[in-house]
Amino acid sequence: MDVSLNARIYTDLKAKIVTGIYKEDGLLPTELQLQKEYGVSRAPVRQALGRLENDGLIIRKAGKGTFVANRNSWQSAVLGGFRMELMKKSDKVVCKVIGIREIVPPSKVANLLETAPDEKVVLVERVRIMNNHPFQYLVHYVRDLSVEAVKEAGDIEDMPMFLARQGFYLYAVREEIGAVKAGKIVAAKLDLPVGAPLLHIRRSAYDALGKMYEYMTYYTETQHWKYRVQYTR
Repeated sequence: MDVSLNARIYTDLKAKIVTGIYKEDGLLPTELQLQKEYGVSRAPVRQALGRLENDGLIIRKAGKGTFVANRNSWQSAVLGGFRMELMKKSDKVVCKVIGIREIVPPSKVANLLETAPDEKVVLVERVRIMNNHPFQYLVHYVRDLSVEAVKEAGDIEDMPMFLARQGFYLYAVREEIGAVKAGKIVAAKLDLPVGAPLLHIRRSAYDALGKMYEYMTYYTETQHWKYRVQYTR
């Protein structure tokens, strides 16, 4: 995939904004600083910033600089899924990493990640808990990631932000959603009876070159948690 300079800068900055590396209402680097950081002229930087402004992700203030916009004004579906509810209830939600290991992924996952035969990826298992009750079980398969980096991070609250800090910048996401009944393993992770209704999401994350770097599958108890997608213009 051929990606222009301004598209690469746009993608990188957008990923850093969406994943929280550049904080909401925070000040972005100046155009000159961005030129030096990316090793480019002024034109692609300005083009990238213009696209981010059109998306509602940044606000330019004369004489003050460029700021990350308040999330309520973001003109995309970046707050889709469960993220909006998680943000609202973040002070009540605890996330625990319950498993980290290197594995040769199942054939379906290996095909999606385009790994070589017998190539290992890092498997990370997490659970989200509120009021001492686990409500979400998440399994991540990530290529080109070290087990040590995951262990050093501890209980990862936000996987996209963690991966961005490791150099994996999210450009696109594809999700498949379905209703399922909890099997023995998932029921045990969520402390539910076998057969309990759950929402099952399969999620693929791609970088700016269209390469998938993470495949994720997760299950959510939806009695009090709703999947939402918000679009604005």
